[in-house]
Amino acid sequence: LKRADALRNTLIPISTVFAGDTNAYIAGLGDYRADPQRLNAWIIAFAHAAELAAQNAVQLAADIRVLDERTIETLVAHRVAAGVSPARPRADAVSLRILENLATDPVLTIETVAKRFGVSTTAAQRALAELADAEILARNKDHKGRVICWTADRHLALVALTERTARVGGADVGGIRPLSHDGAPKRTRDPLHAHG
Repeated sequence: LKRADALRNTLIPISTVFAGDTNAYIAGLGDYRADPQRLNAWIIAFAHAAELAAQNAVQLAADIRVLDERTIETLVAHRVAAGVSPARPRADAVSLRILENLATDPVLTIETVAKRFGVSTTAAQRALAELADAEILARNKDHKGRVICWTADRHLALVALTERTARVGGADVGGIRPLSHDGAPKRTRDPLHAHG
């Protein structure tokens, strides 16, 4: 699609849809390789998969926007409860800049935050600790109990949900539990609490 200039800035997650129905995908390749080629069936199947993938991507983008807004509200509420002033961080605050980029950077270390935002490791650690204390980020530890990274689990859960949704044909999976990831969320109107 990129080579044909049909896509310029967006990569549609079509492989996940194909992964949900590998038999149809293999049959489509057979139609393409047949002599004579049966291109109509393959093009229709490919277009249908692209449509489902695009719908899932649009839904994911909408869910992330809502989650980003709720995440900032959660940080403000945490700061109010802790008596921090101002309640809403300044626009250039490291914690707020982290939040604005969680959709693209959901796994963070002190070093990656310091480098990305051009701040000291102390400022990066302080911001990550504040977001973890607000239960926005989760601390991930090694076998010795040392924190090795922080993760935006709600953002990651939305992506996992979108992938599962694509695998079952583009429908909302609702209460369907995947075989290997029982802890993944149901899609809700409140993606901030989508993991529960």
